[in-house]
Amino acid sequence: MKRSIFFTSIYLLTFLVISVPLILNIKINELSNKINELNSEIYYLERSKNTIDLKHHESYSISSLEKLAKNHSYERLEISQKINKLEIPYKLNYERTEKIAILGFGK
Repeated sequence: MKRSIFFTSIYLLTFLVISVPLILNIKINELSNKINELNSEIYYLERSKNTIDLKHHESYSISSLEKLAKNHSYERLEISQKINKLEIPYKLNYERTEKIAILGFGK
């Protein structure tokens, strides 16, 4: 009787010693695969964010605003800041009588 209990306990102990690391390795591999998928998704999202930032910078940079002002025949004025009064930075080349200012751009 003692021998059967002893051999059964040895059998269970070896089974646990072999099976627990295998199960842990399987779980670690699953988590590693999930991490790799998340890393690739993060990389894709970062690339798309960078392209959107680049397009935004190209659209709203100072040089693009200057090109837009030239296309609509605005000319750049020298800005001199006075106390509580700012001059309009852009005005039309051919029309100087009517002054309309919207967000710092004037006609």
